[in-house]
Amino acid sequence: MYEKEEEMLNESRKQMEQMEIPDQQLNDAIQLGLLHAKAKKRKRKKSLWSLTVAAILILTFVTSVRVSPVFASAVASIPGLERFVHLLQNDKGLEAIIENDYYEPIGISQVKDNITFTLDGVIIDETGAEIFYTLEAPHSIKNIDYNKIDLLNDNKNLISSIGYNSPNQEYANRKVDEFSFVFQDIQEFTSNDFEIMFEIQVDKNNKTTFQVPFTIKNDLMRGKVYEVNEEVAMDGQKIVVKQVKVYPLRVAVTLQYDEKNEMEILQFEDIRLEDENGEIWSSIQNGISGFGGVGYKERTYFLQSNYFKQPKELYLKFNKVQALSKDESYLLVDFEKKEVLEQPSNKKVEVTNIQNNSIEVKYRPIRDNHTYSLFSQGENANGGDVSIPTEATWSDVDYNYSTITLEAKDIINPVKIPFIAYPNYLDGSVSIQIK
Repeated sequence: MYEKEEEMLNESRKQMEQMEIPDQQLNDAIQLGLLHAKAKKRKRKKSLWSLTVAAILILTFVTSVRVSPVFASAVASIPGLERFVHLLQNDKGLEAIIENDYYEPIGISQVKDNITFTLDGVIIDETGAEIFYTLEAPHSIKNIDYNKIDLLNDNKNLISSIGYNSPNQEYANRKVDEFSFVFQDIQEFTSNDFEIMFEIQVDKNNKTTFQVPFTIKNDLMRGKVYEVNEEVAMDGQKIVVKQVKVYPLRVAVTLQYDEKNEMEILQFEDIRLEDENGEIWSSIQNGISGFGGVGYKERTYFLQSNYFKQPKELYLKFNKVQALSKDESYLLVDFEKKEVLEQPSNKKVEVTNIQNNSIEVKYRPIRDNHTYSLFSQGENANGGDVSIPTEATWSDVDYNYSTITLEAKDIINPVKIPFIAYPNYLDGSVSIQIK
C-alpha cells in the first residue's frame, strides 16, 4: 500500500476505535465499501479516488476486525457479517481472500415450506468450497438437522467431506452458518456453474429440500504446486515431504512415512509455512484438518493459505510431533471383564472407568485452547471395525476427560482402540525450504 493510503488507513482505524458507531451507520459504510469494491470490476471508468476509498474501507474493515475488539463486536452484531469476525480472527488465508476480492457475494434466496434459504456468498477453489448462508423462518429452526448436503458443478456431484458448525444463534428463527466442502480429489471444473443442494429436517415428520443454482463470476484460481520429495528424520523416524500445494482456501502438505519406523506418528501440533520475514501460516484449527488417518503410509495435512502472498522464500517447518511406539499405540480392552489388557507404558492417558460399551479416560491437557479426539474407531477380536458414534469431553483445573461410547453390536472382546492423539512427542524439529 502507498504511504499516504497507509496513513489514511491507520488514522481511520484509530478514529473508529475511539468512536461509538451506530449499527446502521456502520452497516451502511461497510456495505458501501463492499459495493464499490465489487463494482470496480464492472465499471472500469471509475476515478482513482473512488477506487482508493473503496480499498481503504475494505482494508479498514479487515484490519480493524483483527486489532479492535470494540470494532469486532460492532461488526458481529450486523446481520450477515458476524461470521467473518470469527473467521478473520483465526485464519490469515481467509483474510487475504477477502482483501483480494476472492469471496464472491451471491444473494440468491429460495423459499420452501415457509423457510427462506439465502445463499449469501461463496469461496471456491480446486480443493473445496465455503458456502455462506442464512436460514430464516416464522418459527424456531434452532434444532434442525441436515440429512444430505451436495455441491454440484455442471450437474456433477463434487464428492466431498462436509463440515458445518451449528453455532449457537441469537435468534431461534434465524440461522447464519457455512458449509465447508473439502473435495476428495483436486477438481478441474468444466464451467463456473454450480448448484448447492441440501435437505433439512425440522422435526421427525417434516423435511425440506433446497436446490439453488448459482454462477461464479470470478476466475477460479488454480493451485501452485511445489514438488519437494525430501526425506527428513525426527528422533530416528523417517518422513518424506512429498509435495506442497497452495490454493486460495488452504495449503495441502503431503507427507509419507517409512514403514520401518518404530513409532506411530499421530498429530502435528505445530506445522507451518514461514516466509523470509518470519510471517507464519499455521495449521487449520477448526474443521477438516487433512486426509489419511493414523496407520496410513501417506497423509495430507491442511494449513492456512498464503496464496495471495508473493514471498521470495518459503519454508515448511514442524516440531512437537505426537508419536507412540507402534507396540504401544493403542488400548486393548475387555469390556466383559472391564479390564485394560494393554496400554502405553508411560500411562499419560489413564483409564478411569469401563462400562459394557464405554470407557472414560483422563489426561493432562495436550494443547491450550484445543481439544483432540484421542480415538477414531476400534477393532474387535475378529478384525472387524467397531465404530465410536459418540465422544464426550470435559475438563477441570488439572485434567481433560473423555468418554467414548462404542457400537455395542460390534464388540467382540478384546477390542483394540488405537490412539489418534497422545501427549508423547518426538525430539527435534524440521525446516525445509520449498521456495
